[in-house]
Amino acid sequence: MDRRQFLAGSAALMTTAVWASAVDKLLALDSAQAIAREPWAIGFNGAEGDYPPLTMQVSGEWPAQLSGNLYRNGPAKMSRAGKAYQHWFDGDGMVQQFSLADGQIQHQAKFIQTKKFKVEEAAGAFKYSTAGTVIPNALPIRNNDDLNVANTSLLPRRGELLALWEAGSPYRLDAQTLNTLGVKSFGDKFKGLPFSAHPLDDGQGGLWNFGVWYVGGEKQLLVYQVAADDSIARMEVIELPQASYLHAFAQSENKLVFYISSCVYEEGETYIDAFKWRPELPSQLLVIDKADFKTRQLHPLPAGFVFHFGQAIENNDELSVQLCLYPNSVILTQGMKGLLTGTRKTKTPHAELVTITVPLTEALSSPARINRSGVMMEFPQFVSNKEFAQQTMSHKEFAQQTMSKTAFVPLFGIGARSELGPHSKLQTELDAELASDSGMSNTLYCIHNTKDSSKLAADTLANGGLTADSYSAYYLGNGKIAEEPLYIPATEQHEAYILMTWLDYRNAQSGLSLFRASDISAGPIASAQMNRVLPLGFHGCFISA
Repeated sequence: MDRRQFLAGSAALMTTAVWASAVDKLLALDSAQAIAREPWAIGFNGAEGDYPPLTMQVSGEWPAQLSGNLYRNGPAKMSRAGKAYQHWFDGDGMVQQFSLADGQIQHQAKFIQTKKFKVEEAAGAFKYSTAGTVIPNALPIRNNDDLNVANTSLLPRRGELLALWEAGSPYRLDAQTLNTLGVKSFGDKFKGLPFSAHPLDDGQGGLWNFGVWYVGGEKQLLVYQVAADDSIARMEVIELPQASYLHAFAQSENKLVFYISSCVYEEGETYIDAFKWRPELPSQLLVIDKADFKTRQLHPLPAGFVFHFGQAIENNDELSVQLCLYPNSVILTQGMKGLLTGTRKTKTPHAELVTITVPLTEALSSPARINRSGVMMEFPQFVSNKEFAQQTMSHKEFAQQTMSKTAFVPLFGIGARSELGPHSKLQTELDAELASDSGMSNTLYCIHNTKDSSKLAADTLANGGLTADSYSAYYLGNGKIAEEPLYIPATEQHEAYILMTWLDYRNAQSGLSLFRASDISAGPIASAQMNRVLPLGFHGCFISA
């Protein structure tokens, strides 16, 4: 299949889920007034409109040298005219801006003006079916961007912000005003190109990215490189062993790495419902050569599910990749629906940070090794090798103290834990229902990578996982939900920091906290909060002033 067939068929993927046939399930849409059954559910109520600029209340010592803008993206329009979406992925995107200057923090936010949002805003009602919700009498979907909600992540690019989604075009935003500027174009012949929400820097001013096409039983992955001038430099359509849900990927020096999970696209009343958990199908690690997309390897793995990756390194003809591994796909197919109802009837396992190591040469025929850390975390963040090379000496010393002979650098993420502590029986059993009130993250982690995790035995978890000096943590408390931590590299003016937003659902406040990257367990050195309940989101970025 060629590129044109792929692009022409990509829209069909979102329309072949039999959306129009689920009339009886539409009754669930009428639950908008009953969403907030539990206190934590206020984080999923969404927003009625834009947020005007507001100066937040600060505490602690915000470094005067740290200035810039923290941006976050996530689903925010969750209901209209008394009808509520049924899956967290469905909400229209809103970009949040936290401006840091002179020790003060100001917040504002705006809905991203996608085609879908503007049509529905004018109508005062939902008009398009979405990835997880059937809408009665929905307008026809002609291409992916008809239902693009631009709600997943943000990418600074050529002086603008790009709001990204799973399968449609990026939307261009003004980084200062947050106004929507239009759809990002990669050329007329690539109109509608599926652009995943997690592109990777190619080190040359360009990007690596991908899209999928699972229409009519097809199982195809489109991998491509965006040049520095935003033209499409090259692409390849790759036949997959199974039509797996793919959210992100990783890169090492010479390879692109995909986790082909056991959650596969079949049939369903919505796009999300079409994904089924098939543990009889082994997961696989797909390794693609950057220089030649036709040079690939597949490595069989036990059944599993993945959203996000950490680092990937090549060492001694082996590749090791960090990822946040779920034992099944309940988080996607059921857990994110429960969040919107305000009740968690389905126990959702945590993701565990693991390292998978596979051979890169035929001479090494050893099977994949899986090192289980025992740390339950998601949204991994780390400093890139390029950024690490530019660090100030003080931060290099910190990193060198916390890493050994591997190329892995400290990794940050968030997870849920109970008040019993991170080593309780509840934590090792991956029982998110009991780990916190909401089952959402309330703890910040730093994995110091003091061991060469690519060489550890596969049964590390059974032996206790990482040792106490291998990671550090800070517990926000059961009344707070932590969002993705962002790593701010050190400069000549300031040390490296972790900046993280959170929701205090017991006090109906949103806020953010700043940690020294070298010692997160000491707690935040500064915080800011406001009497706004912001919709919980997914990913963001920080742009220094």
